[in-house]
Amino acid sequence: MHLLPLINIVGLLTLLLGGMQLIPMALALAYGEADWLGFLYSATGAMVVGGAMWFFTRKATDINERDGFGVVTLGWVAACFVGGMPYMLTGTTATITDAAFESMAGFTTTGSTVLNHLESLGHGVLLWRSMTQWFGGMGIIVLALVILPALGIGGMQLYKREVSGPSAEKLTPRIRDTARALWSVYALLTLAQAIALVLAGMPVFDAINHALTTLSTAGFSTRDGSIGAYNSAAIEWIIIFFMMAAGTNYFLHYRAMFRRGQQLNYFRDPEWRWYAFGTVVAALVMAGYLIVERDYEPFRALTKGTFQVVSVLTTTGYGSDDFGQWGPFPMMLLFALMITGGCAGSTSGGVKWVRIVLMMKFIRMEVLRLIHPRLVVHAKFGHARVTPDILGNVFAFIFLYMTTLGVTTLLLTLDGNSILTAMGSAASALGNVGPGFDATGPSTTFAGLSDFSKWVLTLAMMMGRLELMTVFALFMPHTWRV
Repeated sequence: MHLLPLINIVGLLTLLLGGMQLIPMALALAYGEADWLGFLYSATGAMVVGGAMWFFTRKATDINERDGFGVVTLGWVAACFVGGMPYMLTGTTATITDAAFESMAGFTTTGSTVLNHLESLGHGVLLWRSMTQWFGGMGIIVLALVILPALGIGGMQLYKREVSGPSAEKLTPRIRDTARALWSVYALLTLAQAIALVLAGMPVFDAINHALTTLSTAGFSTRDGSIGAYNSAAIEWIIIFFMMAAGTNYFLHYRAMFRRGQQLNYFRDPEWRWYAFGTVVAALVMAGYLIVERDYEPFRALTKGTFQVVSVLTTTGYGSDDFGQWGPFPMMLLFALMITGGCAGSTSGGVKWVRIVLMMKFIRMEVLRLIHPRLVVHAKFGHARVTPDILGNVFAFIFLYMTTLGVTTLLLTLDGNSILTAMGSAASALGNVGPGFDATGPSTTFAGLSDFSKWVLTLAMMMGRLELMTVFALFMPHTWRV
């Protein structure tokens, strides 16, 4: 691994993040809030440090495949601390642990929070929380591929580490054009949702923030009661629609928006069909349970059940009701959905439907071979034959995911947390969901956890966002050989 190019690019990312903080600073100034000074100090410090890192390594050579692991991982570590500086300097958090946790929960689109009384926070701080999630949703590295010329060459190494799923797909021959196309779709959907929420009666500032944190499947809200605070079925159904869109492969959105005759590609895509089918079935089961067991009125049960299923399945993490009070069956269903996640190529976390479907196909194939030993059968996804290396990647990832989930849960129980709290928090952090169960449920925050538990979950959030392999690759000796 070459350290100078790594320092150069991380410096550019730090400079970029510092510049972004000028936006909430301007908003705080416009509202006459004292928080603007904290943003000024934070932005200045980040730009000075980042600028120095870039300047003194500006002659560094292009990055290679192994350098990509380090750039992306250390880029997210830098984002965690640079993004946490405004929380410290504005007095929003009292400790660096809480600041780093809140920042990582933002950039990884996890949505877990240690903050209470959100309505009392300044507009600048609330906007910064939402911005971290929006930029983290499509990925800081993918953003950098568009606006930082220094990353234009060798960008595929970063893109493959950033984009979710077993393999990275390009829309255009040039990786920067692909990143730009994805960001254009992302921005258009965000704008559309903000307008829809305003028309449904949500205040403009709140609508902008929730649009930023919905399309990123992130879940930060401007209200302590999350979406339930608005008590509006119209708002909930608008957010359900855009959460489903956010959990869909953005390549499908791009083709539907900008390529003639490809609007029905959603229904031709096998992963999306499983994603839609699984969502509908889980939503109907949840709604039926609420009607029978919790005496919910049918429309309210359908709204609340669908909202919570979609919120957890897409790893957005909003709440419109306290599902911690629904009983053990809904919690176990939501736990399974936390692990599942959305589609590859989306902003959601979790294992992804493509991996689950491929795993089921492989199991079916092995059972058929057991029954018919001489049978020659191959796994297919749609009309394409799945190669052995993709299947190997899928099973390696799922094994690593479940192992990491188990170790994270074990560490949290070691710190004195209950099994339900530990399991829910670990699954939420690794899947980038947001709320957990028990002490970290939808009606509470993560503020009550110890510093040790918060740092364990901070690391789990980053590992989940980078889909594990990128982070674990840094511990391989071959990665560091020049």
